[in-house]
This record gives sequence, C-alpha cells and structure tokens, in this order.
Amino acid sequence: MTLSDRSSSSSSVCLLLFVKNPIPGTVKSRLGRVIGFAEAAALYRCFARDLLFTTQTLGLDQLIFFAPADAQPSVSDWLGADHQYFPQVGKDLGERMANAFTTSFQLGYRGALITGSDSPDLPLPYLEEGIQALQQQQIVIGSSDDGGYYTLGFTPENFTPAVFEGIPWSTETVFTQTLQLLPSQSVYQLPPWYDIDTVEDLRQFHQRFQHAQGPRESMAYLQQHHDCFGF
Repeated sequence: MTLSDRSSSSSSVCLLLFVKNPIPGTVKSRLGRVIGFAEAAALYRCFARDLLFTTQTLGLDQLIFFAPADAQPSVSDWLGADHQYFPQVGKDLGERMANAFTTSFQLGYRGALITGSDSPDLPLPYLEEGIQALQQQQIVIGSSDDGGYYTLGFTPENFTPAVFEGIPWSTETVFTQTLQLLPSQSVYQLPPWYDIDTVEDLRQFHQRFQHAQGPRESMAYLQQHHDCFGF
C-alpha cells in the first residue's frame, strides 16, 4: 500500500496519536512505581481507548504511531483495526513527532493534531477549537500543567520542524521552549489541561468523575480497583 492509497481524505485534518505497546514497566512508569506496573499498564490501555472513543465524534481520521516498531499486531488488537498504524521513526521523541507530521502531510492531510494518551478526559471542545484554528492556517498548541504540551498542530504550510530539535523532553520547560521557536503571530493557544502521571493526578481524575459521567473504561477500572490505590 502506498502513502497516497492510505489517505481517506485529501483535504481533512487528522489526529496523530502516539502510543507505546502497554507492557508493564514500559508505560506510566512514575505511576507504576507507586500503584504497581501491571496496574499502570492496564490504566494506560484504558486511557488510550477512551481518548480514541471520544475523538471519533470529531469525524477525524485517527493515525496511530506506535512503539516499538514490531508492536503493530498487539497494538492493533488493543485499539482496533479501524485505524491507520505507523511505527514511530526517529532517535528521540522530537524526531519521531516530526516524522509523524511529515507522514500525515505526505498522505495528503491539510492539518494534523498530535497528542498522547495521558489525558483520557481531554475536552472535545478544545480539539474542536484546534481544528478550527488549523483550518485558518494557524499553529495550534495546548499547554499541560507539567510544563509540556498535550497537543500541537500544524498545516503543511506552517509546519515548523525546529520545535522538535534540541528540546529537553519530559522537563518543565518543554512548552516554554517550544513556544519560543514558533512565530507568535501564527500561534493559537488552547486552554491548558493536564496529564495523568502521578497518583495525585489519578486521584483528582477519579474525584472529578466519581459522581458524573467520565471516560468509561478508565473510570470502570478505577471503580473496580480504587481501594488498592488508597482513594
């Protein structure tokens, strides 16, 4: 199958979802060191499935970039066969994200939003704002409360690969440094959101939806296991 064969719409915006094969000890390690690596991996599985379920209502093609490169069979079994799957390519996170954007534009998409699976309750209106901004030829970014960003979006015309070079990933300065590398007059900032990386993050997530409808798989897992996590 060629690149051009894979695109279902040459004029649409797509979602780029970055995931890892959810093997215990390789995902959500900060959380896993407290609640157990098997439990953290199970939650990670729920987070990604919930986010995909939510974003399906946007009508976007969902391109899933997975790691490691040989994990497609298990990742496809986990997230479903109705998506386009690509291995992450690059020596670090920045290079892998840059290559994902390049792939989406080679496929013919006119805009792409990238996100991970750390925010299963990412508000749909935020992504809708991002799509509208991309359609107006703006660069899109949404900061997370840990100093990074939960989404970043480009069109082929405003794609800025420099934001993926020389960034100290997983630090509190990622968002600030990225913003400094973007042309300020072209940037649309979405409201801030948060990632679930720690037990406190998980506790707040659980409390937020304890008496309200929330991400269904994540909340179902927490309702079954929350006593084990101490809340």
